[in-house]
Amino acid sequence: MTKQGAPPEQDTKAFQAVDAETRGRMTPEDLTLLFRLERDFAFTFQQLRLFSRWSLDCASWGETGFRSQALAAIDTASLGPGNPRQKGEAVFTAAQRTYQDLAAKAKSYPAESPKEKLPAHKFVEKELKGRIFRLCPAASEKAVCCNLKVLNIVDNCAMACSYCVLQNHYDEAVIAVPANLKAKLAEISLDPGKLYRIGTGEYSDSLLWGNKNGILRDLCDFALANPNAILELKSKSANVSWILENEIPANVCCTWSLNPQIIVANEEHKTASLDRRLEAARLVADKGVKVGFHFHPMFYFEGWEEEYQTLIARVIATFRPEEVLWVSLGCITLLKGFAQDFRLKYRHSKLLQMETETTPDGKITYAFAVREKLYRNALLALEPWRDSVFRYMCMEHKPMWDAVMGFAYPNMAVFDDAFNASAFAKLARRL
Repeated sequence: MTKQGAPPEQDTKAFQAVDAETRGRMTPEDLTLLFRLERDFAFTFQQLRLFSRWSLDCASWGETGFRSQALAAIDTASLGPGNPRQKGEAVFTAAQRTYQDLAAKAKSYPAESPKEKLPAHKFVEKELKGRIFRLCPAASEKAVCCNLKVLNIVDNCAMACSYCVLQNHYDEAVIAVPANLKAKLAEISLDPGKLYRIGTGEYSDSLLWGNKNGILRDLCDFALANPNAILELKSKSANVSWILENEIPANVCCTWSLNPQIIVANEEHKTASLDRRLEAARLVADKGVKVGFHFHPMFYFEGWEEEYQTLIARVIATFRPEEVLWVSLGCITLLKGFAQDFRLKYRHSKLLQMETETTPDGKITYAFAVREKLYRNALLALEPWRDSVFRYMCMEHKPMWDAVMGFAYPNMAVFDDAFNASAFAKLARRL
């Protein structure tokens, strides 16, 4: 019986199975279909939840065929034999197959990307406490890892890349910038007998904020005091004015994450365009500062093969190998639990349109065969730099290294040594 004053659907299984935020994102047509699946086809709680997620995903992907295929399955089941539960199983199986087929195919991006309604960020100051110098958070004994160290400095990023893991860490649109970075850097004691590579772009963009609160100045002073460390400023911005206007230690490099412009426009919101990133990198290299490039995360979409070949060819034509310390390759890697929060934030992203598998360390990524194709294509395009630029795969595992590279570093220390040998040799030949 319906509760007094409550809409009739509130007493339904569908209403109870699907949370309010998900229902609020579903189209009226998909909601009507959801209630029908309970009423006429005895869908279970789990089936209703899954169907709501599939509907939400396909609407976000622009794949209208999901609903039409579901309706076709309903028509077929309605005319066939069996009780509502048996018919429901047939409808659910058909819907699941359709969803999996849509997820497995290469994404098709529109020529003009839809605009997401994303919040504006505000700045606050913070006091850094505890250790800010750590092993890269993506490091795992189950992957082939390079032993990168990171400095945790700025919290959060104003860029809104759909795939960014920071969305799992920060709930509010607030950028926390340190007021005591110089003092915290002075607490770090590096072993003078070891070589280090230190990144600053794990919890925020390294260049987007410029020298706010003296961040870049303090980092450069730290690099100058530690010549046995390479300090990497990793970015998707084009804000290099401070780098160009100031003397930069030889062991500071600037690196850029790159993707074809169609991915930048659709999945890397509020970032600099591909053209502006490459222009900024060229200006930095002209100053004599070493650069690097991360083709990470690569996407599987219609035209991916040619797009990545063209992008990499452009990079090779624009930079001399002696200017480039390294190039990395990587694919979409998501934490478990990422998807539901993502669905409630992005209305038009095709990020989750992917055939997935779970990595040995529990992350979600493209299926092995898809990743292998992406890597092989990129390595083929990078062939002119085979012997002159250090190349590696980030967050990948031994079977993929063996399949694509033909070898795998046996442990983090060996990988670290090979990486450092290449990078520090190039630093010694700074232009």
